[in-house]
Parts: sequence; structure tokens; C-alpha cells
Amino acid sequence: MVETRSGRLKSQPIGQGQGQARTPGPKSEAGARMMGGDRKSFDGTQDRYQTPKKPANLKATPNILQAMALVLARKVLFLDATRVALFYVVWVAVLSFLADYFAFAIGETQPYFVQKHNIFNQYGTKLGWFWTLVFTGPFIWYSSRAHYKDKDHPLIDVSRLLVATLCWYLSTTGFHKFAAATSRCTAGLRYTRDECSENHGTWIPGYDISGHCFLMIYSVLIMTEEASAFRHWFQMNRAGETSKQKASVEQTRLVEYFFIAMAVLSVFWFIQICISVIYYHDFLEEVSGTLVAVVCWFVTYKILYPSGLLQSPIKRTNSDLSNGGSRRGR
Repeated sequence: MVETRSGRLKSQPIGQGQGQARTPGPKSEAGARMMGGDRKSFDGTQDRYQTPKKPANLKATPNILQAMALVLARKVLFLDATRVALFYVVWVAVLSFLADYFAFAIGETQPYFVQKHNIFNQYGTKLGWFWTLVFTGPFIWYSSRAHYKDKDHPLIDVSRLLVATLCWYLSTTGFHKFAAATSRCTAGLRYTRDECSENHGTWIPGYDISGHCFLMIYSVLIMTEEASAFRHWFQMNRAGETSKQKASVEQTRLVEYFFIAMAVLSVFWFIQICISVIYYHDFLEEVSGTLVAVVCWFVTYKILYPSGLLQSPIKRTNSDLSNGGSRRGR
């Protein structure tokens, strides 16, 4: 029974009072969806409109430090190799001239990093070609596997490092032989360095071409050329429509790690080049080592590879991206 405005009592059907739950209409259902579907019923159970939460994917979580490192690595490696070569020729010449003019010399008061037996020179520069292969080789391999559909191209791309190793070996061996041929002993021309001291002679060093300048500058030029495979990397992955055309998350991470490692090695080589030019060798020896490195790079990457010996490093075009980021073997 309910009371009307006139004061009379009016009967009400059973089931329509306050004790009956109201059936939600279309508007209430839409409102539940608009509220985000995150409601719970009074008994603590989830409402049927609640949106299930997806588990977090740790591999897809962005790494801020890695992203910053990639930005800096692109600044270091995404340069025109020809300009890099010209820069080092000019830089070594100018820096060597200034070093000879101000007559820097090695002494006991020099910083630790300048000393010949410091850890960076013993395990860094003297093993320079080893570090070049360790960082550049896997980068070429994984980036080539992601770019090409066949399995032969990664082997062909890595073979460029075999050619570079041959150039490095022949050049450094030639440097040592040329230095030995131009050296002499005051006690007799036929004496070696050890025999010269035994015969009370004075050993006069010959023309010692800077092997450090050659190795480090040649390494920088190779890494600059090979780093082009990382250009448009993420556009290539988004262009692929099937799982076979996309590089896996793990493979992408590996390529990123080695790309960053090559950039760090390039910066380290620049610092070591400056130390070598300022404190070791003379003007002609340092410039000669630099020119030999530039010639080896130019002959291989600008003449031999474009003409058909092996193949040039990966350089993606708009057509490659529109076709899914990959291309078949030639």
C-alpha cells in the first residue's frame, strides 16, 4: 500500500516495491560499458562488463637507457663513410703537425692512459682487430638474416670481414718488413737489432708506418659502412605482414646490442687515435698509416664490392620497405 497526494491509500502489486531488484535496461548496460567495465557486484565477484587485464610483456617494455644509447649510436655511426675518411686524413695531419710543433714527449709524469703499458692499450688497441671482428661480425650476420629471405646472403655479407682481415694482415706485415728494411746499424748494415747491440753499435730505426692509425681508422670506416644495415630497421619490421618477414624480438635486441657496441668501439678508437698521434710516431708515419687505411677501405667498399666482388652492405630503399622489408638473393 502507498499513500497518494490526496491522502488515500492505494494498493501496489507485489514485486514492484523496494525489495525487488531493478532489471538493467539498455541505457544502464551502455553506462556500465562507458564506465570502463571495472565494477564489481556487492558480493565481491567481477561484473560481466569488466575488461580483463592482459599480462605484462617484459620483452616489449621499453628500456630508456637502451633507447638513449641507440640515439647516440646513430649519431656516431650514421655518417657518410667518405666524409669520415676525409675527416681522419685532415685530423691526423693537423694533430700530428701540432704535436710535432709543441714537441709532446712520453715521460714518467704523463697520465696513465698515455703510457704504453696501460690496460686500454694492452687489451684494447693491441687486440683491436679482434674487437672489430667480435662486434661487427655478429651485427652483419643477424642484420643480414633479418633482411634477406635466403640463407646464403649472411655468409656472403660476413665474407667482407674476411677480405678486410686479409687487407689488415698484408698491410701490417708490410709495415714491419718496411721498417726492418729501412733500419740500420752503425756497426754494420748486415747486423740485426740484437746483433747491433752485441757489436757495440747504435741502432737507427727505419720508417715505421703507424700500425695503430691504420688499424683503428680502417676499423672505424668498416663499422661506418656496415652500420647502414640498421637504417630503417623498425620501418622494415613494420612493413612485414607475416611472421616470416619480421625479425624476432630477440634478433632485434641482438642487433641493437652489437650496433651500440660498434658505436662505443668507434668512440674508443677516436680517443686512442688522438693519443697515438700526439705521443707516438712522427708526421709522415702517422699520415702514411692513415692513407693506407683509407686506400684499403676505398678499394674494397667503393670499387670491388659495387663491381660484383661479394656484395655491398645493406642499404634499404623505399621499394624494399614497401615490399615487406626483405629482398630475395640476386
